[in-house]
Amino acid sequence: MSGKKVLSLMIAVILAAGAFSTTVMAASKKKITSVNLTVKAEVIPGGSVFEQEAELEIRNKNITVGGYEFINRGFEWSERDIPRMEVTLYAENEYSFSVPSSGIKIQGGTLVSQKTEDSSLILTIDLPRTSESIQDVEKVEWVSSTAAGWSQAIGAGTYEVKLYRDGKTVGTVKTTGETTMDFGTSLTRVGSYTVRVRPINKIKAENKGGWTESAPKNVGEAEAANNRSTVSDMGWKQDHIGWWYKNADGSYTVSNWQYINGQWYYFNESGYMATGWIHWNGKQYYCDTAGGHMLANTQTPDGAAVGPDGARLP
Repeated sequence: MSGKKVLSLMIAVILAAGAFSTTVMAASKKKITSVNLTVKAEVIPGGSVFEQEAELEIRNKNITVGGYEFINRGFEWSERDIPRMEVTLYAENEYSFSVPSSGIKIQGGTLVSQKTEDSSLILTIDLPRTSESIQDVEKVEWVSSTAAGWSQAIGAGTYEVKLYRDGKTVGTVKTTGETTMDFGTSLTRVGSYTVRVRPINKIKAENKGGWTESAPKNVGEAEAANNRSTVSDMGWKQDHIGWWYKNADGSYTVSNWQYINGQWYYFNESGYMATGWIHWNGKQYYCDTAGGHMLANTQTPDGAAVGPDGARLP
């Protein structure tokens, strides 16, 4: 047998032995059959796709996170985007991945696909649609002697607002679509008042931001007494034209709805309560001719049906 043939045979034997050894080693490794991953990312419309950051937390002891990358096209996030990312996970030396799709649990995202390469597992994950994200309110402050205002939060449709006196809640949590709220009717006692606000996503109401608190406002006896006298003068008023509602700050609603004592009322361009059919924002609503409140989820006196939101049904 020639020297070349002997050398070739030796090389073949060595390679076969190495392959066998690798197979034996792989077979001897402990199998990872489940993955529990949490993904958090504040994806804001208008933000940079390339500079987008995320927080990844793996709950398996024998797995480490190698890195991640957002793979969406374009430069900026739009409200239509569904952020997609690739996450690389590594198994410790004595472990290897053997995970079915059913064994991959992702909090904060949805599994699209998986790929195993040696001791790594590459996951493709979709995050919630960008329009479902919510950004915290940056600042809450007192804008007048009785009113608080706050910065608009990206993704917010409404806001939950809570008032505190000396660290204790005053009244109930209020919801508004505005970025200001008057508390004149509640600042009637001496104390230190603060306001907390958190945003609610306009697409998915269960998505809420964190609470942001204002600086304290101290109300003395003179100011509290003045607020009490204002409160006593607010409420429903009537003159020779009709009914209108005086707010705590002396204002009244014009060409819009107002929620009063658990009912919705519509006030016309002159500030007077309207009754009958109301045409507003392309829909029709019916306000009771006696009490003035909007009817909902029922039948109107003329036989029409209105839905839970009060709008006339086809």
